[in-house]
Amino acid sequence: MKINTIILSVTFFTFFLSCDSSTENNSEHGTQETLAITTPKVLATPTQFYVNSSSGLSLRSGTNLTSKKILTLPYGAQVFLLSNPEHTEMTVDGIKGEMIEVNYQGATGFAFNGYLTSLAPPQPNEGLEAYINRISTPEHPIKVVKKANKKGEDYGMTTTLVLPAKNWNEAYRISQRLFNLPKGINPELSNRKETVTIINGEKRDRTQIDELTINVAPKGAITNITYSYALRDYKRTIIIKQSANAFVITEEEISL
Repeated sequence: MKINTIILSVTFFTFFLSCDSSTENNSEHGTQETLAITTPKVLATPTQFYVNSSSGLSLRSGTNLTSKKILTLPYGAQVFLLSNPEHTEMTVDGIKGEMIEVNYQGATGFAFNGYLTSLAPPQPNEGLEAYINRISTPEHPIKVVKKANKKGEDYGMTTTLVLPAKNWNEAYRISQRLFNLPKGINPELSNRKETVTIINGEKRDRTQIDELTINVAPKGAITNITYSYALRDYKRTIIIKQSANAFVITEEEISL
């Protein structure tokens, strides 16, 4: 009976400690809406990701955003997935994601995957052609197709490419850099339920149109994302559509 009592006490004390976890509403890049608790790991097949946050991304010692910061992963840094901890879903700056365990140049820790992409992001001042040449591989070639306006190149150009992005958020973030979309428009795209138009907060007086529209079908699926920009004698439209396991991005420029 004495032995059973000791075992029961130890078991209860261990359970009490495991439940006594607390978190704070501090965000990696702003206000955090949902915070996760450290949980057991689930081993995952090694996969590489890239940091797609211009200000970098914190590598932490635990799966909470209050965990000790080990270092800052720079923009474009390549990290390798080690495991996917369970129940770490959270929302940071309106972006949904999870805390995953990664390795960066020998340093191991946890990072928010909402700011990680499977494709390497464009580097500063890297043009479209240079970027596509860098990420294209013999197994997964990426081509850029350009077509001049019927009246000639002086009247406009249409550029199309198929980007093997993993989701709408990744496709938009890469397109945002490749096609110089407004930096201030960063919508959450993983749980849209209705069509919405976002006007650029830095729209100039002489600009007639400067807005992003997220078109959503009645059942809640995004059909396309369209950015529209117009001056008195110039129009520019970028449309992002999903196709099979990739996204088709089309830019059309028209000089009036």
